[in-house]
Amino acid sequence: MILATLAITAALTLAPTSTPAHLSPAALDMTGVAPSLYQGSWYSAKHEKIRRCIVSRESHGNYRAANKTSSARGAYQFLDRAWRDSLVWMMLDETKRTRDGLTKEIQALRSKPISKWNRYYQDRAFWTAWRFGAGASHWHYPPKPCT
Repeated sequence: MILATLAITAALTLAPTSTPAHLSPAALDMTGVAPSLYQGSWYSAKHEKIRRCIVSRESHGNYRAANKTSSARGAYQFLDRAWRDSLVWMMLDETKRTRDGLTKEIQALRSKPISKWNRYYQDRAFWTAWRFGAGASHWHYPPKPCT
């Protein structure tokens, strides 16, 4: 019994850990409508279908998208000049609460256009702004809303 317990403990200790989402190869994939890489405290599985609709309508899944007539950038077409500092501040607030260890990485986003943020951080910014639907008015599509 003791040997079996030791074997299980050793196997669990030596088991490879998964790569964090913000460092995963998927975070560097900047095209396509795919499941959200961010699954933190603002994530809402019941709104995932709406998020996919929004990213499809805003940028056709292009995380590098840049609007030619405004400062809208990235998959969710955030107005870069208006949103970048606010999004970083909101994500830092979550990092402080959850102690996820991403303070330096998120602070560095202040100096990068949103369209240069990787997929994880753009998805995180969306969920942070979405706030369980309270921020839905930022993506308004009459007469056919994303539902």
